[in-house]
Amino acid sequence: MVPFALVEKSWWPKSQYPHIFVNLDGSTQPLPLTTIYHQMHPVKATPYSFLQAFFGHEYPVALVDEEKMLLIGKEVYAVGICRSKDGVVEIRSSEELPYFLSDMNKEQMIADLTLRTGALFWGGILLGSISVGILGYSVYRNWTRWKRWRALRTGPMNTSTGGLDAETVESEDEDPRDIPDGELCVICLLRRRRCAFVPCGHQVCCLGCALTVQNELLPKCPVCRQAIRESLRIYGS
Repeated sequence: MVPFALVEKSWWPKSQYPHIFVNLDGSTQPLPLTTIYHQMHPVKATPYSFLQAFFGHEYPVALVDEEKMLLIGKEVYAVGICRSKDGVVEIRSSEELPYFLSDMNKEQMIADLTLRTGALFWGGILLGSISVGILGYSVYRNWTRWKRWRALRTGPMNTSTGGLDAETVESEDEDPRDIPDGELCVICLLRRRRCAFVPCGHQVCCLGCALTVQNELLPKCPVCRQAIRESLRIYGS
């Protein structure tokens, strides 16, 4: 252990001092100070404070009177850039170093840096894994939707309606006044209900509206909002 003294620009020792001097000029790292006095003094409320609180602004409620000092005899370790100035060894702080004056010894500093580095490393790994997982899930979900949409456009969905096309829809047109209210399509309210959706079984759409629903990206029953696997044309007796 080597004794040292703390100095600032206003005073610089001569070479006859057999110590290492720690220059605090430009230091931004916190010092290992000990609180020797701490007291809060409440601020008396005023009408102006009431207006501040009423309009949502912050106002002081107390003043802190605190005094800290570096106790004599306390073991403090200096970490910095060492150089000789006028025959006196000087240690200055460096922005690239995480410590300057600390009450931790070398082994404790190494352990603290190892812990910080490990936390940053594993935190980065965790965030990276979560990001990759979210991205992969989004790609898989969009790919699945695209495959379902493609299957619905080109697969058995269109053939399950018995070759439904525009001509068939037009041939099914009839006067809405001749159709009971309970048999009108819930979407257009113009044609008779002719199709049932699978697996929910709701028969609520005409041929044209059923064709429109099943050609959507994610077809769902207009009544129960359940996913549609196929639709069946219903023939009345």
